[in-house]
Amino acid sequence: MENGSNKAGKGASWLHFPFLSEAAARLMGSISETIDEELGPLLCASRTPPDVTLFRNSKQTAEGSVVLRAGKDKGQVSFVLGSWLHCKLTAGTLDIATIIIMLGPEIDAPHFMFEFIQNDNNSVVLLLDLLPRKDVVLDPDYLKRYYEDTGLEKLRKGLEKIPQSKVYVPSSLYVRSVVSPTALLYKFKSLQQSSGNANIGNLEDLDILVKEIVHPTAKEVLFKWLDAFRHKGMKACGEESRKLMERDAQIKEKGVEIDLSSNMPRLFGHEITNKVIQAYRKGV
Repeated sequence: MENGSNKAGKGASWLHFPFLSEAAARLMGSISETIDEELGPLLCASRTPPDVTLFRNSKQTAEGSVVLRAGKDKGQVSFVLGSWLHCKLTAGTLDIATIIIMLGPEIDAPHFMFEFIQNDNNSVVLLLDLLPRKDVVLDPDYLKRYYEDTGLEKLRKGLEKIPQSKVYVPSSLYVRSVVSPTALLYKFKSLQQSSGNANIGNLEDLDILVKEIVHPTAKEVLFKWLDAFRHKGMKACGEESRKLMERDAQIKEKGVEIDLSSNMPRLFGHEITNKVIQAYRKGV
């Protein structure tokens, strides 16, 4: 359901999500507001050009927004990215909202990745993870500090038990290779749709699920990430810092830029796509 007038609290000052359902918009607004409150002093104001913070295709069938905020000290926080995409497809309406926090090479804490996909109000997809910046096989202490001791596995198992949930497998092999063992990757359908009655109460049922389960889970993961960033992160320097930079560069290029360049041209054309990618490169 389009909700162009919806406001998502204070977080709307730097990010807003105008086409999500009410519960989903509140969720994304709450996450962006918390990031602003907790990390605001470490971030610059956005300098993203207006034609990137809002762009539309010529057919008026798709529009989107990308907002970048660089870190004041890129050794600690590299940048924060918030984006949304709304498109009308043959099969229905698709909305994708994304928030990514990329850290700098002076600390080894994971990055924060959150993506919420809403498909014509018939299903929602959650991709939520603390992206590891080291090989957790070669560094078992990293696995223990950020994934075992933080209780993320308990949250993952909790979502797995929900009747409407199904493990979501991203189509991108690259995405599947960079997420952690405790990544929350789930697709949710309404109870009615799951039981075969797809025409009753889909929106209401999904909004309740987002409000009562997905929202508090996402906030808990964000606060676990903030705690990891502030208290668990180990300082990196020399060769270790260089390796973090190399891994981060791959994620920035392949995980974000290549994704933009592969998906956006068919919806917005090459001119708009190039503007967005150039703004991304300049902002990070």
